[in-house]
Amino acid sequence: MIDINPAKLLCSKRGDVVDEEYFGFVFLFENSSLIKKYGDDNCALFYLRSLSKPVQASLIQDFNAVEKLNLTQEEVAICCGSHSGTNKHVSLVDSILNKAGLDECQLLCPPATPLDTKDFDGNKKPICHNCSAKHALMLALSKLNGWNLSNYTDVNHPLQKLIYKRHIELSGALKAEISYDGCGTPVFALKVNEIARMFFNLFANYPFILNAMVNNPYIIGGFDRLDSEIIQLGEKNLVAKVGAGGFLLVYNIKEDKILIVKMSQNNNLPRRIVALNVLYKLGWIKQNPAPAHFCNDLGQIVGDYVCFVI
Repeated sequence: MIDINPAKLLCSKRGDVVDEEYFGFVFLFENSSLIKKYGDDNCALFYLRSLSKPVQASLIQDFNAVEKLNLTQEEVAICCGSHSGTNKHVSLVDSILNKAGLDECQLLCPPATPLDTKDFDGNKKPICHNCSAKHALMLALSKLNGWNLSNYTDVNHPLQKLIYKRHIELSGALKAEISYDGCGTPVFALKVNEIARMFFNLFANYPFILNAMVNNPYIIGGFDRLDSEIIQLGEKNLVAKVGAGGFLLVYNIKEDKILIVKMSQNNNLPRRIVALNVLYKLGWIKQNPAPAHFCNDLGQIVGDYVCFVI
């Protein structure tokens, strides 16, 4: 097993007393070259989790699915995202299924409570899962090619073999470790430089993916979601994608740079604070909405957040 050595990225303090500390990695790439880092990854592998979704969605182009299924840009965008499960999101997933002549019952992602419960009727459903659009696309591509629909999440399914191949082609890796993600689809582990190279190549060779994401920030995530927030703050210049396990990738279109944040814990608030502080210090966003202080249950400010990434 390869050791990894995360850096201290953030702490919360009450006066001079450190309350909590948060560790992880920050990497900045330009033209696929690492130009700054916090934490020594020591060539460690990281499972991509939902960072893979835009790469998986790139197969839309291989099978001319936009034209064959008459997919809108919003429908392409939701296939790249981890959506919040509002009525808007669910209707887009349902539309993809309908256009392909499929039904929600064929989705193999587990029934779920949506991440945003404002439209939730109390019944957990597969289509409410944040990965349901990815699953709908996998079903649609399988149907277009006459492949088995009942086992499209199997690592040996023709579609999953093509998705694995796409990760290898774009990343330049010799191989990727394979596991299964929370929603049941195969998930791949790559080195951080391979991840960066994969996304540089993805956005260069599949601009329809980049355009769908940058033009539809709410669709790829939702309200109070970090990647949606970053795309909006970036004013058409930033593309962002979160992944479980504390992952975030941000692509700066004008500067052709990639920022990767990987927290050691799957904790959304520290990831948000670190990411927004770094993006602000890089000059990629004009304002920094990350909280500088934290409060108790009475709303009283009791401490401060200190970010160590400069």
